[in-house]
Amino acid sequence: MTKKYVSIKKNLAELDLNSELAEFDLNLRSKRDEAISVADYRSERGEVVAALLGEVAADAGDSVCLAYSERLRACADRSNFYFGDDFLDNSTGELFSGFGNLFGCGLKLCQSCVARQAARNRNIARQVVKATNLLNREHYCFLRDDYIVEWEKYRFVTLTMPEICASLKATMAIQKRAWDLFRKLKFTKNYFAGYVKSGEFTVRKNGTYHAHLHLLAITFFIPEDLIKLYWTNCVETAFNEAGIEFEAEQANVNLQLVTSLENAIKEVCKYVTKTSTWEKIPADQLLEIARIRRWDRMFEISGRFRQTIQKLNAERVTSSSSFVADEVSLIEDENPSAYYLDTDGITDGELLEASEITEEISTETTEKSKRVGWRDLVEEVGLENYLDIFHRQVEHARKIRKLRLIIKYPDAKFSDLAGNAWDLNEIELFAVQLAARGVEVL
Repeated sequence: MTKKYVSIKKNLAELDLNSELAEFDLNLRSKRDEAISVADYRSERGEVVAALLGEVAADAGDSVCLAYSERLRACADRSNFYFGDDFLDNSTGELFSGFGNLFGCGLKLCQSCVARQAARNRNIARQVVKATNLLNREHYCFLRDDYIVEWEKYRFVTLTMPEICASLKATMAIQKRAWDLFRKLKFTKNYFAGYVKSGEFTVRKNGTYHAHLHLLAITFFIPEDLIKLYWTNCVETAFNEAGIEFEAEQANVNLQLVTSLENAIKEVCKYVTKTSTWEKIPADQLLEIARIRRWDRMFEISGRFRQTIQKLNAERVTSSSSFVADEVSLIEDENPSAYYLDTDGITDGELLEASEITEEISTETTEKSKRVGWRDLVEEVGLENYLDIFHRQVEHARKIRKLRLIIKYPDAKFSDLAGNAWDLNEIELFAVQLAARGVEVL
């Protein structure tokens, strides 16, 4: 039997290996440049928002929001960013590049921390979608007024509110009320077997907010007019309760079958708003947003997806392999299996601060900082004392983060945004000091 070989366009003699390697190197450098440019952009925009908030907080004499702006500034500082080459993905064996923050403030106005939360949400969504099967089951059909049997399907749903002349905080409160009414409807419970939901908003040129919700849902066939009717009724009720006249004919709903689950997940778990949005918000509203101690849940999983989370978490606990999400914001968004399925909201930086800080600044103040949130600490010890504690905590958290990254990725090459390699001797000395105090890093 004669073997048939597929001819190639280039003969071996025509292959320019130097050219091929140069092209490969150029591709790697372009990815590196892209990562650094993203980090640069986040740093610049974060510093702008911190400055805007700091100015209005100073005028208002608000010490808590002044501390908020300082936390933003520490997270956006260029020295707080790192870049790494040759990260090893243990699940695939592939090498990749990435960047992240050494210290994370965990605040909603922070571009880097919101991006990290979005990456975490994407990986949670991927896991629950992968582990949840679509079923052929019976459900109540409103149009036929009886029970029918139908296959479930994935649909991408966008629920939009008419724009109103109100602050961002008031707009988000109305949207939340409309959603709470909608999710409790018998209609929603019958047609939606499960969903991954997130909220998003943009700022219009006239100063109003375009607020909308994205859902990746397991649903049956839903007539678009029917879901628009129910959503409009819920939005109108929320408007009336807030004392705002509902002038639109209806609230808009977009409903479409999902052709790519990955694209749908990326759209749902994208961001609360664009990076540049916070700079367009009036100063008094920016101050109002910064005063929010705990945001309403912006990312939510319910129905059979929620049952899947509980099942996966139980399996992880049983196998003694549960772990918390890595805080690194990698540009390739790799290794989705490294994320513990926890859907609790970010509590304004408090959990991150307590988990990262182990240095004994002083027995009394350190114990307080671990028991109470940073806002309460500002009010208790004063802004000046808090900032002194905070900056020392940030420095220690950065050292801890460097050490953890080196331990996790021993073959990776780390540098700051300026391209300066990390001082490994300094990090090793810090590790020795921790060991002498009996502090475990991992």
